[in-house]
Parts: sequence; C-alpha cells; structure tokens
Amino acid sequence: MRRSFLSSGVLSLMLLSTAVFAQESLERAKALYGSAAYDDALGVLVRLRTADGPRADVEQYRILCLIALGRVAEADEAVRAIVKAFPSFVPEAGEMPPRVVELFAKTRRELLPDIARTAYLEAKAALEKKDRAAALAGFEALVRLIDSAGADATGSLPELKILAAGFLDLARALPAPVPVAETKAAATESAKPVRAPEIVPPIAVRQTMPQWVPSDAMSRQGSFSGVVRVAINAAGRVDSAAIEKSVHPAYDRLLLQAARSWEYRPATSDGVAVPSEQLVQVQLKPRQ
Repeated sequence: MRRSFLSSGVLSLMLLSTAVFAQESLERAKALYGSAAYDDALGVLVRLRTADGPRADVEQYRILCLIALGRVAEADEAVRAIVKAFPSFVPEAGEMPPRVVELFAKTRRELLPDIARTAYLEAKAALEKKDRAAALAGFEALVRLIDSAGADATGSLPELKILAAGFLDLARALPAPVPVAETKAAATESAKPVRAPEIVPPIAVRQTMPQWVPSDAMSRQGSFSGVVRVAINAAGRVDSAAIEKSVHPAYDRLLLQAARSWEYRPATSDGVAVPSEQLVQVQLKPRQ
C-alpha cells in the first residue's frame, strides 16, 4: 500500500514539474526574444512546440522570432498554419507589433471564408444525420468564428452566418438524446418514441430562367449544365445566390441576377417557416 502511495505521489510531482517547465520555457523564450537572442528563443520555442503540440501563444512568439531573423516566408507559413489550427485566435494589439497584427488580419481575411465554409458543411452534415449535439456545436462555433472577424466579415461570411443561424434553429428543434437510464425506463413503461420534427423543403413559386442567347457558333451547337445554390429566407425570398457548378461563362452572371429575384414557399419545421438552402440544376440545350 505504501509503495502505491509513493508511486502516485511521484507521478503527480512529475506532471506538476512538466506543467511548470512548459510555462518557464515560454517565459524564457520571451526573455531571450526581449534580449534580441532570436536564435536561442526560437530553439526554446521549437522544443516546446515539439513537446506540447501547436499552441497559439507559443506560435505567435515563434513568428516574431522568424520575422526578426529575416525568415519572412517561414513566418507567413507559420501564420497560415496558426489561423488554420486556431481560426478564432486574434493576437492582442498591445502585445504584438502592428506588422504582426496586420499579417494575422490579412491571413484571416484570406482563409476564413474557406474555413467557415468547411465548418458549415460539417455542421450541416451532422444536422442531416440528426446528430443534435454535433450540429449545435458546429453552427454555434461557426457563428462565433464569423463574429470574431468583425469588420472583416465580408464576401460569403455574412451569408454563411445567416444560413448558420437558420440551421441552428433547426438543430435546436431536433430531440435531445435521452440518457440510457431514461431510455430503459421509457421502454419498460411502453412510452411513445420521441418524434423528430417534420421538415418540409422549399417549393419554387417563381423560378424563371434568363434567356440563353449564345454569341458564338460553338455555344449555339452545344449543351451545357450547371448548378446554382440559393439561400432562401423564412419569407421565401432569396438572400443570396452562388454558382456551385458553372453553366457557361456567358450565362452564369445572368443566372445569378435572375436567381436573386426567385420566390419560394419557404421550408418549414413542424409548420414553422425557416431559412434553407436549395441547389437548382440548370441545363442549356441548342435550339432545334
């Protein structure tokens, strides 16, 4: 028994020492950076990074060292890596030089649309599988991520936030998972199963396609097909449209203009209108 107690005590001491060493290493790296010993600071940060894995506080000082050493390309790659790993991370303006703060801001403006789009698709896939917890976590994290962009939330980000908010309502409408004990009790009492909400997709009311007037002989003789994605609000109007698959370079712009005027009977969840998204197939054929 005494031996077990001693082993536990030694293990706890080792874990505590590891945590203290990690903190002291970062503080040492900061001190070395402050004294312009950039190579030595970088060495400490690389060892710390290898031991603990990627950490935002370690990475931002590694970036400072790389810039100080003139290794700008490596610093740019490091910023891209940290934005991908920690997309909500924003360095404090008071702690970092304006050049580094602006580098992070520029990289986030470039990468956030793709990161947000991937997060949106993952959360939507969870919703389609009726995985309530994953869908809620995904859409809530996506809204926070877009909010963290502040004034830089331009391009597709505002549209994604609108979609995420709408799908968040759908996720909240899904039944919460029932604990195992309650499930067994419900089965014993022959209780009725929890009913999933009835979701009805949007129905087109007005979906007029623009006239196709090809300007060259090859286009006049060929067939073309593509897909346009429309975001439909709870009133049945199109908030935004995007080409998912190009139909024809000369037709895509006309299609997007027309799509923004389309009208739908909105999607519903248990009879309540909710925002939704629709993929519309478009096909152009030569005139007979």
